[in-house]
Amino acid sequence: MDIRRAVLYALLGFVIYNLWSAWQHDYPAEPVVSQATSSESVHEPRGAIARHSDGVTSSRPAPTQTIQIKNDVLALTVDLNQGNIIQANLLDYPVSTENKAPIQLLFDHENKRYVANSQLISYQSQNNHEPILFSASQSTYQLAPDQNTLDVTLTAHNAQGLEIKKTFTLTKNSYAIKVNYQVKNTTNTPWQGYFKTELLQRAPVEDSSSLFHVGSYTGASYSNPGHHRYQKVSFKEIGKHPLEVNVAGGWVAMQQHYFLSAWIPHPAEKNLIFTRYNQGDYIIGSLSKAFTVAPNETRHDIGAKLYLGPEDTAVLKELAPGLELTVDYGWLWFLSSILFSVMKAIYTVVGNWGWSIVLVTVLIKLAFYRLSATSYKSMAGMRQLQPKLQALRDRFGDDKAKISQATMELYRREKINPLGGCLPILIQIPVFIALYWVLLESVELRQAPFIFWIHDLSSADPYHILPIIMGATMLVQQRLNPAPPDPMQAKIMMFLPVLFTGLFWSFPAGLVLYWIVNNTLSILQQWYITRKYGDTPSNSPKLVSAK
Repeated sequence: MDIRRAVLYALLGFVIYNLWSAWQHDYPAEPVVSQATSSESVHEPRGAIARHSDGVTSSRPAPTQTIQIKNDVLALTVDLNQGNIIQANLLDYPVSTENKAPIQLLFDHENKRYVANSQLISYQSQNNHEPILFSASQSTYQLAPDQNTLDVTLTAHNAQGLEIKKTFTLTKNSYAIKVNYQVKNTTNTPWQGYFKTELLQRAPVEDSSSLFHVGSYTGASYSNPGHHRYQKVSFKEIGKHPLEVNVAGGWVAMQQHYFLSAWIPHPAEKNLIFTRYNQGDYIIGSLSKAFTVAPNETRHDIGAKLYLGPEDTAVLKELAPGLELTVDYGWLWFLSSILFSVMKAIYTVVGNWGWSIVLVTVLIKLAFYRLSATSYKSMAGMRQLQPKLQALRDRFGDDKAKISQATMELYRREKINPLGGCLPILIQIPVFIALYWVLLESVELRQAPFIFWIHDLSSADPYHILPIIMGATMLVQQRLNPAPPDPMQAKIMMFLPVLFTGLFWSFPAGLVLYWIVNNTLSILQQWYITRKYGDTPSNSPKLVSAK
């Protein structure tokens, strides 16, 4: 049995799954517009969603005055109508190595929107479109070099007699924004309402520009502490089945490759997490329990944190429990997390993510050295038996039963297990897959240079030299393996390096680099094992083919 063929088939199956995923991403089912639950059929606060979820989300509000807020890593545009964040630029993350303009995480265009909304909703009001027009003392705010925090306060008076202050607090070198309301009731009657947060995308498009992106999740997610630390909600699911879940704490998020937006309420607060699809808008949000502001009373504790930034596991873990899981390493996340920690530790020493990939691959090969040696020893034994196996085929001709019986007898006599090389390789596959996800999802590798012409480990090699080298290493590996007995199988095996070279043609350089290093180390180890065990003459008697 050709052990290498089994491994390649497993890898090929993995690639075919990715191709199927890419098809699903490119041609998703059309969302079904669902009817919101009526206020009569459910009790509050669900009724508040039914009455008020369309107020600022179903249509693009008329343009109003905006202000700019900036710290050293974020540049925000805030619409004074409701005080929503309609644009967010990540200053430390250029669009590409060629385009140095900061990437836009949030934006507000005519037909394409991705915004972060927050507002107060009156319990008594039936007017879904009641505006709250804030005013600001200046049009631009920026964190000074000697400041650690920047507070920007907007003020408004609504028709119900409330004095409202909405404060955005930005911190130096932080992508987390504190959004807080101060509400003063100037009337003689109590005011009751809710605090609502939303993340809204209109006509989101998943990145399927290459096979590299097929595993990157684009969609909504949330956390329900005690039940689901991390739960995905795809755009397709939002379109078909509106979600309503009561939670204590938790968070809601919109994810894309490398970047994230998330609303994080106070962990002690009880909220209703909901999703809605409305006229092209995909929404995930949270609604607080109803609260009351007594006459002449002022409330200061209404608000939440908003995160707009990269999917950095260390940062997200500090913000909220389970938020670090949005760095989606797949079902092997626990193993991927360990591998990334090792890579990051190496990076702190060498200062280059490319060399970190090389060294972590070396460490993995060392960890599995004995298992790999067992596999290669089995291959060496099989290679040594090739002349005897050919003699058996010549002796028995087309009698497959006798060939099979004689072959098994030969294996027993030579004390060779034809499946002996499979188990060690199968044990290593989860590690390889886990590292694949690490290289795929880690924002640290985005636009990270290596050496020479590789200026971005997350993008394809511009000259496609690395995929060609990888294909060459696969070809060398095949030369070291026992030749398949079937000529057709031999031709297929010879074609596989060409196939995988084509599949890896547009893969990011970091992934291809890993495969090159892994294949090169495997070649060296297999060559050594083959020389050590494969040249030992067999003690078994030679088989003579029938004349």
